[in-house]
Amino acid sequence: MAKITAPNEEFNCEIGGVQFEDGKAETDNQAVISYCRNAGYTVDGDTKAAAPEPESPDPRNLPEPEASTLRDAAVDPKPEDFLAPTNAGEANPHGPEVISPEIHASEGVRPVKGGDVHVENTNTQDAEEKAHAAQESFEADKPAGNASKEEWHAYATAQGKTEAELDGLGRDGIRELFN
Repeated sequence: MAKITAPNEEFNCEIGGVQFEDGKAETDNQAVISYCRNAGYTVDGDTKAAAPEPESPDPRNLPEPEASTLRDAAVDPKPEDFLAPTNAGEANPHGPEVISPEIHASEGVRPVKGGDVHVENTNTQDAEEKAHAAQESFEADKPAGNASKEEWHAYATAQGKTEAELDGLGRDGIRELFN
């Protein structure tokens, strides 16, 4: 039986079926012992600090997959990528240096404004985003739910939907694209 002491001597809770009273418990449950040891509890008089948080692996340093049809723009950016993350291909894609501009371009129902993403000139990027955000709300022009197919079609094309995307859709199908 291992004797476990919690960092807080007023701890009166259960961990993995082991009840602590006044910060103390005894168990032979190896999972609880391991958890407590790694969480900074004292186990049989021995205190081990919690293990440091492991750093996310950088996928750029992993071997190439043998066959794949998918490509991650944060790992392997291409010039034609629409709203590819900033610092893509240069920093760890799972780290804080890689930022997705799509997050900043998504404002409610306002369509994303196509065009260049000015990573090298943040003043230009900020000005373009602010100008786009200052446009009147696109929601105000949204037709009523029972509006005609023609009204919904006109609204959809104004929001950037292509004829190919709208082909074969009725009023309700078009309306669902915006719900």
